[in-house]
Amino acid sequence: MGLDFFRQQLKLSYTLKIGYGRVKKVVLLMVMMYIPMKMMRDLREDTRMSVNKELKEINGYRRCSELVFYICMNRKGRRSSTPCPRLEDVPELLQHIQSWLPLEEATRTSVLSKSWLQAWSTIPTLRFYVLSEHEIIKQMTLKRKHMKLVDVERTLIRYLRDNLQIEKFNLKIDIDNQESASLAEKWIQSVATKSCLKELSLNIRLLGASLRLPDEILSGENLTKIRVSASSTMVIHSDSMKTSHHPKCVSLRELHLHDVLISEEVLHDILSSCNLLEEIHLVRCSGDLNAIRIKNLPCLYHLHIVTNDGGSTALEINHVPILRVFTCNVIMHGRSKRPLINAHSISLGSNVTKLTLCSGVFIDNASLDMMINSGLHCLESLTLDLTCWTSKTFYFTSASIKRFSLLDCPQLVDVVHVTAPKLLFWTFKGEMMPRLLFPDSTLEEIEFQLRITIPRLSASFFLNMRKAVALATKCNIHIDISYKNHDLQPFEIDIDDLRARLPFPPAINVVVYLRTNGDECLWERSAFFDAFFEICHPIRTYIQVQTRSSNTRITFAG
Repeated sequence: MGLDFFRQQLKLSYTLKIGYGRVKKVVLLMVMMYIPMKMMRDLREDTRMSVNKELKEINGYRRCSELVFYICMNRKGRRSSTPCPRLEDVPELLQHIQSWLPLEEATRTSVLSKSWLQAWSTIPTLRFYVLSEHEIIKQMTLKRKHMKLVDVERTLIRYLRDNLQIEKFNLKIDIDNQESASLAEKWIQSVATKSCLKELSLNIRLLGASLRLPDEILSGENLTKIRVSASSTMVIHSDSMKTSHHPKCVSLRELHLHDVLISEEVLHDILSSCNLLEEIHLVRCSGDLNAIRIKNLPCLYHLHIVTNDGGSTALEINHVPILRVFTCNVIMHGRSKRPLINAHSISLGSNVTKLTLCSGVFIDNASLDMMINSGLHCLESLTLDLTCWTSKTFYFTSASIKRFSLLDCPQLVDVVHVTAPKLLFWTFKGEMMPRLLFPDSTLEEIEFQLRITIPRLSASFFLNMRKAVALATKCNIHIDISYKNHDLQPFEIDIDDLRARLPFPPAINVVVYLRTNGDECLWERSAFFDAFFEICHPIRTYIQVQTRSSNTRITFAG
């Protein structure tokens, strides 16, 4: 077994043009499904845990040189009297390896032997990437192989004719004419009717054509994952994708819809019929969606919703008892500042640990309290976007939160008051530096991402910044500096007066990233840098000066 195993590794790495000596980590993996259940019960607990750990890690590996196998021993390390099979004697295992590899490298394994060829020709995981003519020319220039429509047609005909299993179907296609759209519809329909199908992934880029998803896409009783994503270089927020059919996919666990035109009735049927849903992503979906109702889903763990209707779609969420992760982003149009419709109808339960609310979800402390202060006792990570905020103050209280990000804070906010005794990490992104009040927090790290215009600054900016960096053990400051309105008087500040008002000594727990745009002489004629370095003596300073003709990077170490 050992010699055969070594030869298989060497042969595989040679065929895929990856040197055997470049293997960074040899992971010996025997997939759980190939170990008899009796043997699994006999395995020691630490062995089972080791196998589970390797199985989780292997999903992130990209190089086939790391895709070797985990050999499980019997309990107490005794050798089995039954001779171990050769790698090529387990075609399912070969197919499992091929499904992990990038498509081009997986194709190369078919030249290893007849067993590898047979495994590849009957693999239940189908991946097709069909490019437009423009992209094909680009790939030919880069000397990369590409797939044609006829290749997909030929493969699917063979699978359907021989009644081969299709468990996973991944189609990524550029559609630039109606003929290609008709072919894609036919392929999707033929695959969706397979009772063995478990995962369906469609990534469709429409280039001047329209496509209607066949009704059969929702008919797979064993289907556990549906991922449909559409994009277009001509149309930004709509894509002419349609679907209408009463769903039968009662085993569905994950639903991902990106830029899909779907009616409110069909979406409601899917969400009400698939009670086992664990993950839902609805991103920029349209089609007369007056309301999105997420109700009575006892297994729902992750919910991600992005709407681009300016807040005109009502969102209703209730009876999701184990929801852990929730993201909601309402894309506003123009200068409209209104809260999400029916925000009072959102009940997230008490188990949410990670929450992200962006843009038009709330506009003041009252609407924020309505969304958050409703029993989220397990909340540990919170990200809030204040783009539409209309109040001069921001108040927040939480007894459990550990990581808090406040993004796109407008200039009118002058006070941020956070009461969170367990808070460890704080991120702030905005155009000015408000006064920060953290009475009960002992922060480990603070990060500031500021976009400032120098003539608008005053001494309060530097005073507030100095108090802020003293709140944490470590501080990262990213400042994007611009100098607009050159006709105005340049930035001036009394450095001696500022030095007298600042605490002494300057902070030394700071790493600074400065970027200036469009003015390479900003250093010489602005007092901003003199004032800023009165605040702190950074551990390290990274400076990037960008102009139309050059891009200069400078690093200073303290």
